[in-house]
Amino acid sequence: MSTVRTPINGISSIGLMSYAILLFIVAGAGWFATGYLGEKAGQEIRENSEALISLHCAHLTAEFDKVERAVQALSGSPWILPALVSHKDQDIADANSVLDRYNSSMKASVAYLLDANGLTIASSNRNDPDSFVGKSYQFRPYFTQAIAGAPGRYFALGATSLKRGCYASFPVRDGNGAIAGVVVIKQDIGEEEADLSGHPYFFLVDPNGIVFLSGSKEMNFKSLWPISPETRFGLLKSKQFGEKDFVAILPREVVDGMEIAFNDKNYLAFRKVIDSEGWSIVFMAPTERVLIYKSAGMIITFWMCMVVAVPFIINYRATRSAEMVRISEVRFRELFNTMKSGVGIYRAADNGDDFIITDINSAGERISQVKKQDIVGKNILSVFPGAGELGLFDVMKQVWRTGAQQYLPVSLYSDNRLSIWVENTVYKLASGEIVAIYDDVSDRKRMEAEILTLSITDPLTGLNNRRGFLSLAEQQLKLSERNRRRILFFFADLDGLKWINDTLGHKEGDRALIEAATLFKATFRTADIIARLGGDEFAALAIDTNDIPSEIFTTRFQHLIDTQNNSRGRKFKLSISVGCACYDPEKPCSIDDLMAQADKLMYAQKQRRKRQENYTG
Repeated sequence: MSTVRTPINGISSIGLMSYAILLFIVAGAGWFATGYLGEKAGQEIRENSEALISLHCAHLTAEFDKVERAVQALSGSPWILPALVSHKDQDIADANSVLDRYNSSMKASVAYLLDANGLTIASSNRNDPDSFVGKSYQFRPYFTQAIAGAPGRYFALGATSLKRGCYASFPVRDGNGAIAGVVVIKQDIGEEEADLSGHPYFFLVDPNGIVFLSGSKEMNFKSLWPISPETRFGLLKSKQFGEKDFVAILPREVVDGMEIAFNDKNYLAFRKVIDSEGWSIVFMAPTERVLIYKSAGMIITFWMCMVVAVPFIINYRATRSAEMVRISEVRFRELFNTMKSGVGIYRAADNGDDFIITDINSAGERISQVKKQDIVGKNILSVFPGAGELGLFDVMKQVWRTGAQQYLPVSLYSDNRLSIWVENTVYKLASGEIVAIYDDVSDRKRMEAEILTLSITDPLTGLNNRRGFLSLAEQQLKLSERNRRRILFFFADLDGLKWINDTLGHKEGDRALIEAATLFKATFRTADIIARLGGDEFAALAIDTNDIPSEIFTTRFQHLIDTQNNSRGRKFKLSISVGCACYDPEKPCSIDDLMAQADKLMYAQKQRRKRQENYTG
């Protein structure tokens, strides 16, 4: 008995079923591709947003940590405690001088000293109309935290200045360890807000959702989500943010990853808590990219379905069907070769320990600098030997063994043969073939390296800045302790910079700083670490100095200063006070301790010079 299949316009029922199956596969693949593109767009939004949040979080944290380290060092200054104990005019004047210097070097808003009752007895703004002297800040949390013995950090609107800032406080202890008062440094946040001008929906919010800092000034002191009447009353009572309405921007509290509709647009919200008190960074990223990617996926899916369906609708003949399949394959090949990302396809040996190159697209040829005809059919390691050294070959074996649809991204790596950075994503096809999609990300890596260099370099002098110096110094202290080698720490202050700026102009002041930096580089060795800490303060770390006395450096430095001052045509005399502290690996200490010791000696030298100048005059 035989089965007769009736053709339909030249195509049998089997052919018709085959077309239906093919159309179903193409539609399913398009649906999967559309979903994948949407997920890819969402992932790109998340990665870009997280990178932006991490960048600003690192910057804010570094700035706040810098202020906290400074206020801690300030609390240990020998000129602070006497003012709290004696309240004598001279001791108050000495404390004011120290506060002025720290406030200037940190470029802070104000530095001030509170007694045990929270009353301001000394302040860097003592001569300003809104002076803090004589005012009580006992009600501020940064005072209550520090007077209880803990470091304090507080974001608030200034009760006197009505300017936003970050307050850092630290207790001042006497010789018996008792707390005699509190030192405070306030850092304005105007510069950080200027950096956010291109991101209107970037917010720094308190635990209740009050916007303290944003890329859009009109959002400040609004509530990102509704707050209770009790919370509103507590905020008004504390005066932390002044007397505001705290108008809610969104209908409910923001959580990381939630979708938000705001001002007729859709956003993806990201939230990262930055401290133990619950302050967080919130960023609302627009999601138009997801719609664009999905629309592209649907359009491509539609056209792919049409490629399969239209020939069947127009002509049921089997020969026409075969021709349309060929055209479809050509179009897929064009798509393969016009992709901007490189694509390589590999066939695995039976044991999965070797891979043969079966295809590569045009972008892959360009990125890898190879010709398709020269590599197809060859072993991958014979063409790309770096794949084994950099782990890509092992990743391909792992993906091949895990089965179809198993994705595993490869970390950034450098192909030494090409001296480029490539980012790979490797997955396995249902056919058993391995596919690697990769992009040349060298420009991005160079940009990241440039950003890192800028973050640790002082732009005026080319020396390390405070962040770069502290990072390198911490490493050297660990090496010194391990190798039992002595280190000399020099802390210097450019005398009379304010006079130069006020009398000769800031251009001459910058020239003085550059001259000082040049003299430091000429005095110290290439291996030593030199930095401009900020303002008129410099530091140098002379490593491996077991057999070198500090006078070698200070004498050479002073000789260079004298030589510089004797040159013709100078508008000012260069004077630099220097203090030196020794790091003994047998008695290790922190870099902050070294800085405090050297600062004390430097200040003593500065005072001696002033007395000598007054005596000579």
